Amino acid sequence: MIVLGEVESLILKIDKFLQTYSGNLILNADDPNVARLGKSNPENNNIYYFSVEPYKFATKDIKEAGEGKFCPFCQTRLLYDYYQYSHIGKFSCPSCGFGNNDIYKKAYNVNINQKTFMIDDIEFKTQICSIYTIYNFTASIACACLYKIKYETIQKALSTFSLHNGRLETLKIKDTSTILNLAKNPTGCNVSLRILNEDTSEKELLLVLNDNIADGFDVSWIWDINFDNLNNVKRIITSGKRAYDIAIRIKVAGFDESLIECYNSIEEAINHLYSTNTKKYVIANYTALQPCRNALLKYNSLK
Repeated sequence: MIVLGEVESLILKIDKFLQTYSGNLILNADDPNVARLGKSNPENNNIYYFSVEPYKFATKDIKEAGEGKFCPFCQTRLLYDYYQYSHIGKFSCPSCGFGNNDIYKKAYNVNINQKTFMIDDIEFKTQICSIYTIYNFTASIACACLYKIKYETIQKALSTFSLHNGRLETLKIKDTSTILNLAKNPTGCNVSLRILNEDTSEKELLLVLNDNIADGFDVSWIWDINFDNLNNVKRIITSGKRAYDIAIRIKVAGFDESLIECYNSIEEAINHLYSTNTKKYVIANYTALQPCRNALLKYNSLK
């Protein structure tokens, strides 16, 4: 018996719509939950897949919680050549061949530090760069190319594009470099921590966790976050309505409890966070993100 969960329910709803859809469909070939949708309508000849070659921190073994480990068509365990993050990577089904798709656009030579990557021998320079933003950019480029937008136009757009809503946003708070990002599920949080770990410099982390209606009251998903082997993190501060829950999770992962501080108030947490000038990473879930961002900007405006 297959038990349908939140993600599977969503996939089935999209699949039902696509069964009668015959227009252009651009899909991530490296995500089995997305790539399976290319088979929703066998008569649709307008399916385009994109992919990203392994970047520096890709792994042979899965490092974070992932979904879609089994073939949706024959239930065979999927085989991976590499994992980019979570269950995203080069996969195939040894029984039915699911995952062996023709690729329309592939990103390669991904350089997170230089914020560059290539597609079709064209280099793209971006303002923000992580492995999941590379996937987003590759999807956008595939779409743009499909509708005959010139590479020069795409290059210019990507080189100047920057988010200002707390999504991998770089801020300067009291002359301290700060990176703010949203994480509303285990995969999002694990990717944020992956970005943190890929940065070898000394840093401190603020995690803000709420359990409001929009977040979901059940925060047990935090136990699927990979807090093992945090790279050069000197202190962690937790805040939000479930500040102590996330602090306990971090402690259980083996992080030194003497370096964990809990504050229910975001403002108080930020005051203590900037008692040092060490580089900061701030991760907040859905309803915590904008209050956290506003509190950071307010703190920065104080004399």
